Amino acid sequence: MAAAPDLLLATLLSLTDERRATVERELVATARAAVLGELAADIGHDLANSLFAVLGLVDLLVEEAESGSPLKERLELIQQTGLELRADLGHLLDFARADASAPGDRAALDGAARAAVTLLRHGRAKQLRVEERYPERPLVVACGPGALVQAALHLIAGASTVAGTAGEIEVEVAGSAETAAVLRVSPTPPDSLGLVSARRIAEDHGGSLVRTDSAAVLRLPVG
Repeated sequence: MAAAPDLLLATLLSLTDERRATVERELVATARAAVLGELAADIGHDLANSLFAVLGLVDLLVEEAESGSPLKERLELIQQTGLELRADLGHLLDFARADASAPGDRAALDGAARAAVTLLRHGRAKQLRVEERYPERPLVVACGPGALVQAALHLIAGASTVAGTAGEIEVEVAGSAETAAVLRVSPTPPDSLGLVSARRIAEDHGGSLVRTDSAAVLRLPVG
């Protein structure tokens, strides 16, 4: 049996020049994302510790400030901004820990979709226009938060590429606590390594990923 690198090389050589160039770009992007994920985890933990200390100090100052004073209002604004940063940092750390899920891990699919949209907006798609629809109650599935955010991010990022800067994408999470949870993203993301990764995550957790003419539909059993 051929070694993995030899098999990969043979597969690349069998492709057309155009398709091989596309796959090579995707492999480079995947490798870069893996390195950035490790870096984000390391930096994120340091930032989380520092932010925790800052928020603790701000909390004390808010309590000591005179009620209704301009100083208290400014401190409360800093406090709220810090809490939002802490939430965004949590999403980033979940994504960085995508491969660290343990058996039995669970997370809300709607929470993962929200986190993916937030991460994408803080990244290359700052002007991303998204129509989001989520259930009133969280739909918890048998999948760790890191892998779940990664799968959602692959689908939403792919859809944003198709929509372009002037387009809009739709992200919908629906389902039932007794059956399955579904993430529907449109327009349909292109066939890519990211889509393969999202499908693998779904199948590894007892679910599926289907592409239609109008959307990508990820389905996972509720946990």
